[in-house]
Amino acid sequence: MAEVAGLGLAVFSALDTCLKYGPVIIKKYKDFKEAQNEIEERVTFIEATWIKISQQLGLLKRVWDSLDEDYRDLQERIIRILQTKLEAAVSQISKLEKRAFSIRSGQDRRKAARYSLDLKASLDNAIQDLQIWETKFDPTWYLILRGTNPTIDNSLAKFPATNTLSLARHIRDSLRENPQRKASIFLPENKLLSARRSKIPLSTFEICETTDSSTFILDSVECDPLKDASTFAKDVRALAQKLQSIDPFQFNLLDCKGVVRIKDPMTQKSVSFNFIFRMPKNHQRPRSLRSHLYERNYSLSQRVNLAKQLATSVSYLHVFAFVHKGIRPETVLVLQGDNSHFLSLFLLGFKTFRTAEGKTMRLGNSEWAENVYQHPERQGTSPIADYIMQHDIYSLGVCLLEIGLWESLVTREGHINLPSTNENIDPSTLARDGLLKDRFTKMAKEILPHKMGEKYAQVVVNCLTCMDDTNEDFGDISQFEDEDGIFIGVKYIEKVCNHSKVPKYSGQRLTHFVADPFST
Repeated sequence: MAEVAGLGLAVFSALDTCLKYGPVIIKKYKDFKEAQNEIEERVTFIEATWIKISQQLGLLKRVWDSLDEDYRDLQERIIRILQTKLEAAVSQISKLEKRAFSIRSGQDRRKAARYSLDLKASLDNAIQDLQIWETKFDPTWYLILRGTNPTIDNSLAKFPATNTLSLARHIRDSLRENPQRKASIFLPENKLLSARRSKIPLSTFEICETTDSSTFILDSVECDPLKDASTFAKDVRALAQKLQSIDPFQFNLLDCKGVVRIKDPMTQKSVSFNFIFRMPKNHQRPRSLRSHLYERNYSLSQRVNLAKQLATSVSYLHVFAFVHKGIRPETVLVLQGDNSHFLSLFLLGFKTFRTAEGKTMRLGNSEWAENVYQHPERQGTSPIADYIMQHDIYSLGVCLLEIGLWESLVTREGHINLPSTNENIDPSTLARDGLLKDRFTKMAKEILPHKMGEKYAQVVVNCLTCMDDTNEDFGDISQFEDEDGIFIGVKYIEKVCNHSKVPKYSGQRLTHFVADPFST
């Protein structure tokens, strides 16, 4: 017990150090008299990021004793990284302060110019370090909201209503069985009647342009006659509420404006629900990931960024206590920013989603263009296992394999294509005993390292084998059967999402940085 208490004190000491050094670093950078506009801009970015991080650390400190051991272990390692980075930043600033003093007392313009460049480089490094750390910390921090301990609610209530914590309260409330927020997410059906709709090729969604020139992404979910209609409507409402007011570039999930319920005019029974997602500002050219896979080969950095964003979207969807059940390139939207070659990715296609703890009907289909993305237990018209979060992780692995190879597993005609082979494959023959999964795993082990590097390949193998007994990270399913569903999130984030690097600062808004998750 004394040892556990000692570890707790050590973490609190690290948290206190981080919370102390952040404001010190910002103040010292502000005090530099030579701060030109571009330096002031960098300081502002650091300050804005630190406000968010400090509030997150403050909440973490308050609820620490109520958290599970595995979760605390992961957070402790992440906090230690931040402490090291901040201490290094303070040391670097101290050196710059000494140089600034000597330059003020002299007239050497060359030294002054060099000092200015070094100051910018120091700020760029600080921004990069914060961004790298933030991409590791953010998904793990949001897992706190899955906990049932009332300490979390009490602690959230004590913080001011900033953007970050307001969103946390909103997510926390939407995770309740009976959310306190009563505002309806359902929109009148006539909103769609006058809108112009057009299918996005090779995808499961549409572009919707309203009469007031607003553009939305429409994702239709049909009601299954075998499912209880009221339960399904409740799931639709819960998912839409969770996706309201989120930052799409942080979560890689689109902000939901609401849902339009479509009814049969004769029976007045619901036949489908149309999720209406806001189009991110300054982004255009909505296309599916599948359509991109048919194009020229993208650069290594572009592929890595797409892979990271897809992994992030799956992570947050699981934080929201949902399983997707249909992750494949047709359910992934890719947008391009104005005057930018950077591609932003968002997971959509919620046709078969359900809550993680909801009842599964074990419904499948005979379409092999979809089945190749399903774990062998979930293939075909009669899957042999209930759907769990690890099945989403497997589907992610198949998509990451595809992105790494940059060869589509499905041809334009809908046939199955196994890259780097000259075989004409009937996928149903490979479905027996998981042979298709074995083929994918072999490709990830033998081909991916040469194209994407060892770390990327290992992440893909880990996803593809997540249901195997021999997988040390995911194989023992019993270890994830915790009440809050946090353990699987911890493992997923640690093994799949936390392999990150961030491009150097280039003047973009901080939240638009995307990590390079699988550094080569």
